[in-house]
Amino acid sequence: MTKKEVGQLLVLAVSNYPHMQDKDLRTTARLWQEILSDMPFELAKNALLKVLVTAKYWPTVAEIREAALALQNPGMISPAEAWSQANAALDKYGYYRADEGMGSLPTEVQKTIRACGGWGAICTSENIDTVRAQFLRMFADFSQTEHDYKVLPASVKNFMENVQIKQITG
Repeated sequence: MTKKEVGQLLVLAVSNYPHMQDKDLRTTARLWQEILSDMPFELAKNALLKVLVTAKYWPTVAEIREAALALQNPGMISPAEAWSQANAALDKYGYYRADEGMGSLPTEVQKTIRACGGWGAICTSENIDTVRAQFLRMFADFSQTEHDYKVLPASVKNFMENVQIKQITG
């Protein structure tokens, strides 16, 4: 994102928060350019607009990145919806058609089923309420971890990958 584009974002934000018109926003501009640099301008603009219609205070880069992620992933499902999908597939495919059942589900739901002991373990469980509670908690944890990674700027993701490579290679 260019300095000019960051300036356009700041103009939008200042228009919504008139008390910021007299403030020196150069450090804010540098921060936004650094942290939003991996984001296309149109995405950043729409994310900022999304924040501006809901936030009562000056938008933070965290709020802008969160809004951008939400705009890019409108189909993110809640833990309850994930359980509903899993439960429907378990009912439809049963114990003996596990591969078909797993194949009918989104990747994140499949991952959670495996973490709960797998398709067979869930099908044969005598305490489905406990399985449901574990599923909901695990799905929420997995979703939060994925979400936290997705909102990071590309520069931070690259740094993390380089650190991991150095740790592996010694």
